[in-house]
Amino acid sequence: MAPVIQISESDLRDRLSSILGSLGLSSYQEFRSRAEANMLEDREWAARDELDSIAYLLGENHLTD
Repeated sequence: MAPVIQISESDLRDRLSSILGSLGLSSYQEFRSRAEANMLEDREWAARDELDSIAYLLGENHLTD
């Protein structure tokens, strides 16, 4: 059986903030707005799957896909 990894909500929020900060963004909403306007740069595209995964785990209803 595969091991179960438990990540706290605080850990998820910290990771989300860390990724957004490295991209020079302040919120997931700002990231989504850039995605909707087709303004993502290479680094942002590379982070998109992880950002969406974290947002989903935190209960976000609107993702970039």
